[in-house]
Amino acid sequence: MDTVIKRWYDLISIDSVDGHEVNAADYVAEVLRSFGIEPHYSYFPDDSDKQRPSIWCVLDSGKPGKTMMLIGHIDTVAVNLKNWNTNPFKPTEIDGKVYGRGAMDMKGGIADILSVFEYFSKHKEEFTGRLLGCFVADEEGLSKGTYQLVEEGNIGADYAIMAECRYDNVAVGFRGRLSFEVIVHGRAGHTCRYPESGENAIITAGKLAEAIEALPTATHPKLIKGTWCVRYMCGGSTATLIVPDSCLIFLDRYVVPGENEESCIKQIEELAERMGLADKVEVRLKPRSSPYMKSFAVPEDHELVNALRESFHEVTGENLPCAYDPSICDSNILAVSLGIPVVTFGPSGGNMHGDNEYGYPYQVKNCLEIYIKTVKKLMK
Repeated sequence: MDTVIKRWYDLISIDSVDGHEVNAADYVAEVLRSFGIEPHYSYFPDDSDKQRPSIWCVLDSGKPGKTMMLIGHIDTVAVNLKNWNTNPFKPTEIDGKVYGRGAMDMKGGIADILSVFEYFSKHKEEFTGRLLGCFVADEEGLSKGTYQLVEEGNIGADYAIMAECRYDNVAVGFRGRLSFEVIVHGRAGHTCRYPESGENAIITAGKLAEAIEALPTATHPKLIKGTWCVRYMCGGSTATLIVPDSCLIFLDRYVVPGENEESCIKQIEELAERMGLADKVEVRLKPRSSPYMKSFAVPEDHELVNALRESFHEVTGENLPCAYDPSICDSNILAVSLGIPVVTFGPSGGNMHGDNEYGYPYQVKNCLEIYIKTVKKLMK
């Protein structure tokens, strides 16, 4: 078995469901030490039990040059054992597919990053500058691992490859995402006297929610447009005969460049005013411990994009198209918080976040070659 495939199998065999990343982190650290590379542990503040570390490391060529970051996440989503046909923590190959939790998302990418560091630790003459490796926790949650590395100030690079699971294209742009809470006020009263007495906040909120989803959004030539989505609503009581006097609307708002927190809140407030609800509506960004991710796009002719696409063609004989993702990932943090040009590309598979997740061994092998070639092109 190829070493990179063995590492992939080893990682799948480790239960690192979001919230329990420590064993995967320790595995990564042990492998790095075997190359003579010192791993550094990073913990976010609310990890008091030290169960959720991220790992970062540096490999210096000894020659001046730029810095290339290779990054991926070591956590996975949870598992519903009863719906799996195989043991999700025992990699099982069937008809060219390897089944297991993280087989697609994204332990193949982590195995590749480790193997890139192994290669260049033995061939320092083949690159200049530094390689920075980041193996982060909590990507499937609030991306606290990556945000903590940013906060500590230990990471920065001229280029970054996010080894996430997308193999048929390279993502050069992502939308951003915000969440809002809209509180709609009504007037309480006894239900037996409604509607003559009382004002039902749920009814008003329903009308407002429908109108919010119809609001226009900015457009982008590649990321298309932003979107509104009412995720849930709550208000009223089942215990007492009271007309609901308040209702909460929770909104997801995907944004493209040119849209931000202020512009979105202004849209909702202006809508409420047009509907005669200005004094009945409060709008706020939903509080959370991590910053929200903003939209970005790297030019398709950027040297990082060109180098990766050329390397893909050299390894596979095929062309790699650029893509723009409607969702978000830690690439947003690198591009926006740190200003690093980042591409998102790595070994993929199927049933992402679902039962019977699988990945492809040939993609894990190919991506290792592609990453090495890309580093050589940019760090020569």
